[in-house]
Amino acid sequence: MRNRAANRLVPVGFFLSFCSIVALFALNAGGEPDPSSKAMEAFKKAYHGTPVESMTRTEIAGLFEVVTGGNLLYYAPEGNYLVFGEIFTPQGKNITAQRREELTTKRLGELPLDTAVKIGSGRNRVIEFTDPDCPYCRKASRFFRERRDVTRYIFFAPMVQLHQDAEKKAAWILTARDRGKAYQEVMEGLRDKERFPQPDKWASGLVMQHRQIASRMGVMGTPLFWVNGKMVQGANIPVIEKLLKEGGAEKTRN
Repeated sequence: MRNRAANRLVPVGFFLSFCSIVALFALNAGGEPDPSSKAMEAFKKAYHGTPVESMTRTEIAGLFEVVTGGNLLYYAPEGNYLVFGEIFTPQGKNITAQRREELTTKRLGELPLDTAVKIGSGRNRVIEFTDPDCPYCRKASRFFRERRDVTRYIFFAPMVQLHQDAEKKAAWILTARDRGKAYQEVMEGLRDKERFPQPDKWASGLVMQHRQIASRMGVMGTPLFWVNGKMVQGANIPVIEKLLKEGGAEKTRN
């Protein structure tokens, strides 16, 4: 029997960064990968140069989810509309947030942790994206320095437009024999008066690798953390402490 509910029109709200619109879309029983290449071809033609990790049919007729450069967008081939925003069900469920969390979990599992600066061996796992000259990154670093229950995996996302020496310092850390020690010295300000050399091709490549990882994770600013899988933006110490405590308690029970 045909599912009549699948063809009902329901209101779906899109809240855009640059404007706010509300549109009506017809729901269907979709969600599986796009069976044809027409939507992808249309997208590439309309938005050539935009890299696409994946394109998937949504539950909304004629609308596709597009994952590109760490972002989740929506594309309607009919009219070549590109939508930035959130999709909610009539019950208030944020479909976009759920998908974003799923993608993030997948990407966290795929991170090349062997390329990160690893510090500590505690039961809590912290993945960190940082800038060597960011004062908030240094504040967070001082907090973690006193912890013995954390294993940190540190990636660099230097904001050269704000900190002209940040990339040089990141390269110096990544090429150091003891990267953990070099990181601590830089973040504690012990190297602030030092003139760092221009990175060679190998060192620049290491920094670029970290930048690409940050881009894939959607990092737009520093510091950014995933504490036991939960994202924390900025040096929000109370939230970080809470997640560390919860993670430790959960591991203890297990």
